[in-house]
Amino acid sequence: MAIDLKLFKSKLETEKKRLEEELESLASKNPKNPNDWEASYDKSEGDDTVMENEPDPSDMADILEDLQERESLVNDVLEVRLVQVNAALAAIENNKYGLCQEGYDHPIEERRLEANPAALTCLKHIKSS
Repeated sequence: MAIDLKLFKSKLETEKKRLEEELESLASKNPKNPNDWEASYDKSEGDDTVMENEPDPSDMADILEDLQERESLVNDVLEVRLVQVNAALAAIENNKYGLCQEGYDHPIEERRLEANPAALTCLKHIKSS
């Protein structure tokens, strides 16, 4: 199978940039681990005085709910996808892109790569990854 590596690399780099921009809008990098993102409170949505003065319990509940939603999105969706995209980009650099990571002895279906350029396994091994 002849894979257009330039096309897939371009798609992956575009997605990586989008993910990093989205993460930057919701979180900040952990200074001790630059691959880890920590959700942050969105001060633009609330009144800055909420955090400066004695907060109203309902305001605090709203702030905590927003932070929990951000943490879930950052940790469970965006960070996971960024790891997958970075792994696919590394596979391109290591001449392993398009080969199923379960042994690297057979290709990933082209339709799978078109649907998910960050896929590292074939359809048969999708559940094991």
